[in-house]
Amino acid sequence: MDRKVFFSDGGVIISDSRFIASGYIYSMHDIISVRLRVIEPPRGLAVFILSIGLLFLLTEGVLFVVGGCAMAFGVMTWMFTRTTYAVILNTVTGEHKVLQDKNSDYASKVINALDAALLNRVPIPGSGNIVAHQPVIATSVAFSQMPPPLIE
Repeated sequence: MDRKVFFSDGGVIISDSRFIASGYIYSMHDIISVRLRVIEPPRGLAVFILSIGLLFLLTEGVLFVVGGCAMAFGVMTWMFTRTTYAVILNTVTGEHKVLQDKNSDYASKVINALDAALLNRVPIPGSGNIVAHQPVIATSVAFSQMPPPLIE
């Protein structure tokens, strides 16, 4: 049962016991750390279009007009490719990219709420405040028979 909700906006809910985003539910006990990753957009296409436009601008006639159009298209391509910010969770099962957004403020709010929730997570019932992990040793494991793969 959630006792305190730290963040709730647009399908993202962060409480003291769980984190819900992109249709997935993560237990706060499984989350080790959280960080923000900045994903820069590939701008190689814009640079290529700008360089071709510049070469055409050095000519005369119709290619000069084509060069001007290519320069305008290259500048628009450069301006409209935006940086993306991703929230990365480090859990007991590995690293997960759970949220991507173009707005750095929104991603920072999610990170801050996750940090607060990790500091205030609900203790596991019956263990007090200390979480003790006992190693589990499997002596014998019986696996069920898998059906053969279907090949069409």
